[in-house]
Amino acid sequence: MDARANDVAAPARKDGAVEPLTLYYLVFVFAVCSLLGLIAETVVSYFADGRWESRAGFVWGPFSPIYGVGAVLVTLALHRFERAPLIVVYAESAVIGGAFEYFAAWFWESAFGIVAWSYIDQPFNVGGKTCLGIALVWGFAGLAWVKFAAPVLRHASNAVPAKWRQPIAWAALAFFLADAAVTIGALDCWMARIAGEQPHGFYQEFFAAHYGDSFMQTRFETMSIHPQLVTLRG
Repeated sequence: MDARANDVAAPARKDGAVEPLTLYYLVFVFAVCSLLGLIAETVVSYFADGRWESRAGFVWGPFSPIYGVGAVLVTLALHRFERAPLIVVYAESAVIGGAFEYFAAWFWESAFGIVAWSYIDQPFNVGGKTCLGIALVWGFAGLAWVKFAAPVLRHASNAVPAKWRQPIAWAALAFFLADAAVTIGALDCWMARIAGEQPHGFYQEFFAAHYGDSFMQTRFETMSIHPQLVTLRG
């Protein structure tokens, strides 16, 4: 049997080289994984907690960017290792996933006082922000990504006519950047209000009017807010 038959995940060109990544494909990966990640987490949390909860990570749209960013990072990191031995792919995915989760938890906590998850009760945890067990899960996720998900997504992304890919990529990127900026602003002002600060100035008054406490509590109902944890603001 030809050994190349097992390399179903490698996006090889006719000359055998790995197909280069494009902005369109990375934006496509982010969008799809942000959406599917939100759906999966919502369903899993329903069976775990017995009720439907909002798991959105952006103020606009059904997206959880933690999954989208994670998928993009794994794609960038493992793109040239897609033909490497499985143990190499696994180890790289475990390290990247664990490090990314730690950084994301640190950022949300330090910038906004948000504790989105905690592994403090898990063995071999690092400040409660990640742990060995979840890093091992990231390893398996990376394997599944390289061997199964990436080829499917690449095939799906190619369904869009080539002439439309660049415009779609830039339009979607602009939307996600705007969504991220508005989300950060809304969270920043919400945290200030939770800390007892009255809205003042155009910035805070705008977000208080359009993204008030009721909206934010419903949109981000699973987040725990602790303003005293913020260290990145003066």
